[in-house]
Amino acid sequence: MSDTQWQELDGEPNTVEAKGRKYTELAEAIARSVSSLQQIVDDTNTTAKSMEKTRKLAGEVREDIDKARERYSYTGEALTTYGASLRGAKNEADPAAAKLRTLRADLEAAQSTASSAESGVDDLPKDASDADKSDAQRAQTNANNAVNDLQGQITQAETEWNSGHGDKNSAASTAISKIEEVVSGDKVNGLEDSGWDKFKDFAAGALKVLKVICDIAGILAIFLSWVPVLGQILLVLAAIGSIIAIIEGITKMMNEGFSWGALLGVGLGVMGLFGGRAIGAVAKYAKARSVVQTSARMSTRASKLKFGNTMLKSSRRTFAMSNGQRVTSVLKGPFSRTPTDKAIRGLMKNGEGSKAFSTWRGAKFPMPYKDGGLRFATGNDDVIDMMKHFSQTGLRVDNVTMRAQNIATLSAVTHQMTNLGNNFYKLGNDINAGDGWKIAGDANAIVTGPAGGSYGPLGDFAIKYGEKL
Repeated sequence: MSDTQWQELDGEPNTVEAKGRKYTELAEAIARSVSSLQQIVDDTNTTAKSMEKTRKLAGEVREDIDKARERYSYTGEALTTYGASLRGAKNEADPAAAKLRTLRADLEAAQSTASSAESGVDDLPKDASDADKSDAQRAQTNANNAVNDLQGQITQAETEWNSGHGDKNSAASTAISKIEEVVSGDKVNGLEDSGWDKFKDFAAGALKVLKVICDIAGILAIFLSWVPVLGQILLVLAAIGSIIAIIEGITKMMNEGFSWGALLGVGLGVMGLFGGRAIGAVAKYAKARSVVQTSARMSTRASKLKFGNTMLKSSRRTFAMSNGQRVTSVLKGPFSRTPTDKAIRGLMKNGEGSKAFSTWRGAKFPMPYKDGGLRFATGNDDVIDMMKHFSQTGLRVDNVTMRAQNIATLSAVTHQMTNLGNNFYKLGNDINAGDGWKIAGDANAIVTGPAGGSYGPLGDFAIKYGEKL
């Protein structure tokens, strides 16, 4: 089975036996229920018609439940027996594996000594005394004997390991065969999985594969989101991965009951998918409104001098959008390329590779300390841009603009602090559980998350799949 040669055998006997006992306990509980149903069937003292129907139903149910009892009983017995056999196999193979590591290290040293002893004999001068020759030959003989002895011990240890490994494989095959009897063999008793059950198993496996694909797509999108067609496919897959996580959180609450932790996870998932774009949209609106209303009170030449043609055009487009258009833009945001990605594509198309790379690097991996506390406080480039705009221009137009500005700022700070608090909470749980990989992952999120850019996703991906790769 899946073991590494000359290493300790895989498997946890206690866990296997515990599973076996659980199945056996279920079989015993079913047996008790069958006995109770049989008592109802056998009760002929009550002659009421309703009781006759009850006895008939109890008989039918008893037969069906008794079939399930045999499945659980066989499975429990198979697992319990395998757990005991696995313990015996490990007790034989694992010490042999530890012994082999030591013996092989000793053999390497003994072979080196034997080689030196052989050289000592070969290098004796022609006029060496009989005593010197005798000493050199004795050293060579002793060294060779040590090598032979260690090789014999290694052979014995390998035999012990192979014996334990063989016992494990034999016990596993026996357990599998016994379980297969009640799952798909002679003792299935009409309880074989339906087409729907098989489809559900297939769908569950496909979902796991899809989640891995979506995670990988999320990382690739950091580098390739500007590429025509491929970029959009990667962005859509990455967004689907986030949506799956949200749905799983909601399903978990529905099945296991409400919990604040699960609700927070779903909320953060939704905020991660759409929240940042919604906050950014409000920030863009506040900036655009201030530019449009200020330029309306100025001459054309003065407004162009103050804001520039590019900012005036983009601000007027943003300000002219209806509420429906803004909502649509936020909702489709996770599934479409950003203006920066489109700009990079244009630069690449025009042969300006170095400028495209510089733009891409600045957008995806901005210098964490470039905007000081703003980046760590808000983590949203649109909000940072809005705050710098108002700080540099000093524009304060009307109450609507100021409210939009305040909403964007407070929402960004709240979102950032909530994420940071959640990461500290998860880090505390991981430390208590002693989970090294999760500790590293959540610590990475705390350090890189507030910096903005794509540092966090890259680190999370490396930690998440570090053990698998």
